[in-house]
Formats: sequence, C-alpha cells, structure tokens
Amino acid sequence: MQPLPHHSDEELLKLIRKSDKAAYEEIFHRYWYRLYRMVLKSTGEHEEAEEIVQELFLKLWKRREELKVINLSHYLLGAARKQLIDKIRSKIVHQKYWDHYRTFIPTSANETDSAVAFDELNAEIQHAIKQLPEKSQQVFRLNRLEGRSISEIAQFLKLSERAIEYHLTQSLKQLRAHLKDYIISLLLLIWLS
Repeated sequence: MQPLPHHSDEELLKLIRKSDKAAYEEIFHRYWYRLYRMVLKSTGEHEEAEEIVQELFLKLWKRREELKVINLSHYLLGAARKQLIDKIRSKIVHQKYWDHYRTFIPTSANETDSAVAFDELNAEIQHAIKQLPEKSQQVFRLNRLEGRSISEIAQFLKLSERAIEYHLTQSLKQLRAHLKDYIISLLLLIWLS
C-alpha cells in the first residue's frame, strides 16, 4: 500500500468506498489524533477516548460502501460526538440498572456471597444474551442496555418498528426461559442465607 498524503478528503472518500485500505489508513492518520483529543476533553479518560475513536473508525470501515459524506471532517466530528453521547447514555443506563439491582442484594454479613451471586447472575444474563440470534442481541442491547427507543433502533438498524418490537419480544421471552431456573435457585439461596 502506498501512502496517500496528497489526496484530498473527497478523493480519499471515493477510494475508501472502493475498499482502498491505503485511503482508510490515510483518513485514520489524518483525523485520529484530532478526534481523540476532542473525545478526551469530554471523558477525561485516555482508554475510553481511544475506545470511542477506535469504534468510530471501525464503523467507518464497515459502512464505507454506503457512505454519503460531503465533508469528511464534519462527518467524523459529528460521528465522534454521537459516539460519545451514546457512550455516556450507556453509562447512565448501566448505572441505573446497577442502582436498581443493588437494592435486591441484602446488606447483611453475607455481602460477599450476595456479591458473588449477583456477579454470577450478571454472567448468566450475558451468556443468555449471547445465545440470542445476532439481530435480537443487537436490538436487546440497544434498547435495554443503552436505553434507545424502538423508533431510534428502527432508524439505526434500518428496520421497521414492528420488526424491532418482534426482536425485543422474542429476546425477552428467550431470556426469561433461559434464566427462570437460575433466578429461582438464586432467590432460594439468598432467602436461606
């Protein structure tokens, strides 16, 4: 691959749509640090800023053929802001879930056992989510873990709202079935301790 430092953003966009890896690398080198600094100012955490920018560039590559971008700089800055907002929203939702579930953990001398049980439940939930079909996993995570509405998810995944509702209903049904026995035994264990 030959470096493309003298190409304009427009030329690089045309090349990246044709899966040109050198064009992708040039865009990465041209914009990574600028995007990283912008995200770092908001997060204050190096690892998180790197992760957000990396996700942005991964999405850019995955969607390269369907890109309808006029100004690459504005597109990347806007996408970075959106990615940052999504990450913050996800953290808020995660914290709400943690605060909610923490109320169910007894604050007795048996806190270690309860914390272990909660971690096991969380691991079992993650395992159950991984058993779902890929599209259902995606819909479930966007709705239940990131807090997005059905219409937002439909727009994001380019599916009808009815399809999103179907995936969400099926996901919840499968998760309930998968976790039913585990939750009953966990509640029994907590009640007996």
